[in-house]
Amino acid sequence: MSSSEFWMLVAGLGLFLYGMSHLEEALKQMEGRSFKLFLQKNTKKKLRAIFSGTVVTALLQSSSIVNLMVLSLVGAGILTMRNAMAVVLGANIGGTFNSWLVALLGFKVELNSITLPLIGLSGISLIIFNKKKNLNRIALFFMGIGMLFLGLQFMKESMDSLMKAFDFTPYLSYPSIVFLLIGFAITAVVQTSSATIVVVLTALYSRIIPIETAIAVVLGAELGTTVKLILGAIGGNAAKKRVALGNSLFNVFTSAGGFIFIQPIITLIAELGIKDPILILVAFQTFINIAGVFIIYFFLNPYGDFLDKQFKEIKKTYTTYLQNASIEIPSTITDMIKKEVETYLYKAIAFNLGSFHLKPVWIQAYHNELPLMESYQLLKETEGEILAFYAKTIPQLRETEEIKSINQLMESLRNAMYSCKSMKDIYADKTEFSNSTNEVKYELFHELQSSLNIFYTELQHSLTSESTNNTVLKLDELTEQMRKGFNDRIEHYYFHAGQNSLKEKDISTLFNLNREIYSSCKAIRLAVEQYKAV
Repeated sequence: MSSSEFWMLVAGLGLFLYGMSHLEEALKQMEGRSFKLFLQKNTKKKLRAIFSGTVVTALLQSSSIVNLMVLSLVGAGILTMRNAMAVVLGANIGGTFNSWLVALLGFKVELNSITLPLIGLSGISLIIFNKKKNLNRIALFFMGIGMLFLGLQFMKESMDSLMKAFDFTPYLSYPSIVFLLIGFAITAVVQTSSATIVVVLTALYSRIIPIETAIAVVLGAELGTTVKLILGAIGGNAAKKRVALGNSLFNVFTSAGGFIFIQPIITLIAELGIKDPILILVAFQTFINIAGVFIIYFFLNPYGDFLDKQFKEIKKTYTTYLQNASIEIPSTITDMIKKEVETYLYKAIAFNLGSFHLKPVWIQAYHNELPLMESYQLLKETEGEILAFYAKTIPQLRETEEIKSINQLMESLRNAMYSCKSMKDIYADKTEFSNSTNEVKYELFHELQSSLNIFYTELQHSLTSESTNNTVLKLDELTEQMRKGFNDRIEHYYFHAGQNSLKEKDISTLFNLNREIYSSCKAIRLAVEQYKAV
């Protein structure tokens, strides 16, 4: 086998995978509200859930996409673990549809008569309909099919050359378990069983390997598909891990059964009139999945009970002091909420400063290294936990003297969150200015950064001040400074607009930045005032 033929094989596999990625990209966009509603509506009964998993996977051409979608829906609480398990079982059957497509078309039809028109027309359509979302998605879908078949054609041609130049006979004497492990390893690395199966189908078509060896590799590929699902469940909640475990055990069960009964199943398929080795391989893959689902179906409830006992749910807590509060002693609730809100204020200030790359020494204890959106989500989770605690305790506190103080603290909390939201919303605009090579834009970013540094330094003094009267006075002065700074910047921006030193879009962005920063500062200043009043 020459180097050019070897690289044709690699190029064919690469084109096949690239085509699959185009198919996935085009079809993945179905994961919207309608897809979620479809799954919710059609997964309430076990049989319908299995059927839904089969149909959706056949349409999307990838069991991995469906399984990962299902995991995300389980994590979001949209699907229960048991319903999700039924969908995943159906996805194993639907995943064989791609193998049938390749077997029936890829080796029975002259591919060039399909491939070249598909790629040509799809490529032109992708350019022409670039701004028309639905037509562009359809073109991307057919481009994926075209690339998939072109890759298959390359692999067929290179395999023909490989068969003539290389004697595989000595290697075929290895135990079948070796080929099963090879199939598992390849699929675990390339993250799709479709690539492994198409290589096996091509080798089988070229008579390089016998049917028994091909089946062993495909059984390994079935096991290899579990790796992506396991990786997707890492770090998720207990329900996601149970679904991943359930699917993994199912694949182990079906692959083990198929491996033990290779010859009887091949004989059964041959007796049904299927003689072509390629079709026997695909029929074998389909048979073990249908048989596995059929057997598991009658034990789905006890199987679900077993999975429910795995991976205990560990409830995350984002607060520090609330668990120390006691309903019987209302004053402890006020004290603990006040401590919690104080911590939250510092975290909010750290977030706002961090969004502008500011990390003064006095706030570093509250700063984290998480990406901005993750930090923001953490603040939302913390706020939600405090508000949930408030909602649960308010009925017992409604008639107490503590209620006014607690309500004031809740107002402080919400204003702090609003302040962070304003800073989060302008992050993209801020990043554009902070990374700009335009000296005027870069200098204007530093002016905003400097004004924020001054503002928060003064705010910190007010937050830590022991004197209530002194705090109110300082906050009033800070409010006036904020208003003056806001107006001064507006005049400054109009000056630059008149000098034509900025594009129209940049001027609009600057006014947006100025307004949101002003709103954020007003909200955090009010939050501190409300906190200090308690």
